[in-house]
Amino acid sequence: MSGEALFKSIVSGENQSILGDIARSSLGFLSKGYEKAVSIRNARFDAGKGVTRVTVPVISVGNITAGGTGKTPMVRFICDVLARKGLHPTVLSRGYRAEDNKKNIIISKDGTMLVEPSISGDEAWLLAKVLQKSNVIIGRERALSAKIAIDELGADCLVMDDGFQHRALARDIDIVLIDASNPFGYDHVLPRGLLREPLSGLQRANIIILTKVDQVAPGVVSGIRKRLAHMLPNTPVYETIHKPQSMYTLEEWANGEPGSSVDAYQEHRIMAVSGIGNPQSFTQTMTDIGYNVVHTMPFGDHHNFENDDVVDIWKEAFAHQADVICITEKDAVKLSQLHAIEDLKIPILVLSIGIEFVAEKQEFIENLEI
Repeated sequence: MSGEALFKSIVSGENQSILGDIARSSLGFLSKGYEKAVSIRNARFDAGKGVTRVTVPVISVGNITAGGTGKTPMVRFICDVLARKGLHPTVLSRGYRAEDNKKNIIISKDGTMLVEPSISGDEAWLLAKVLQKSNVIIGRERALSAKIAIDELGADCLVMDDGFQHRALARDIDIVLIDASNPFGYDHVLPRGLLREPLSGLQRANIIILTKVDQVAPGVVSGIRKRLAHMLPNTPVYETIHKPQSMYTLEEWANGEPGSSVDAYQEHRIMAVSGIGNPQSFTQTMTDIGYNVVHTMPFGDHHNFENDDVVDIWKEAFAHQADVICITEKDAVKLSQLHAIEDLKIPILVLSIGIEFVAEKQEFIENLEI
């Protein structure tokens, strides 16, 4: 069991051993200190201290739990909507796992890539690759990124990726994504649970979006809605699924060539490989399409793939008699850069996934008026 899996088994309560109980007690003690620090920080921002407001509208997309909720496809969806409205959005990304995100760096301009993935980090580079009518900037100081976007790139609106807790830049719309498969982070803040801040922070949200609602029972979704309605009676809640869009070979994906239909390789035995926050979701998506997933090989979120990992992937694929390996777009960013991947004798497929609204899509778009 990986360290990440062990941690989740403890904080979820799945691990009922004596050591699990001791670990939960210790983590609970640490959580109290974390929660106090977050509350002090939020009170400062609530008072308007240290907050910069810029001259163009800002939309923030974030979450309240650690891990993957679908921010990247949602940012892409929003930028496409804004572009269709005739706007010229720029994405402000923290640049997680970038070479140096203390610097504010323009990653792409109007869809033209300006740096390598090692400089930008995987999520920012992926956004830059798929957003042909937008710009992407990384940097911890989003207010400075905003200034660069407006002054140098002519941005008339900004989309802040993973911005819910980054409150130094004022926003006009706060969108919070909640993963239906683990909506409230085991009801504890880090490190006892997965909450980045107490659930009371959701009161800042203008819009709530439930993601991956097709991966849980309908009763679970209604239960989440009831709880949100109690906490946020006047905040609109929308439901979405992660919709597979295309299947590419790694070469097609890297070269920007057209892919195939999502079910084009159904006759193959698939091994799913992912380094994302919720690898089970990726495997479930493959199964829902109709693929025979003979093995899954999850890595930690934002895993920094190396050549040795490629060797391990090949060994696992061979051991389970997989015909092909399927990866996420985020993982394709890093794996496509490795020399060892060129020598892999098993084909690599890349599944492109987007956001699809279960209902009320047009209402959501209208709520994006800025």
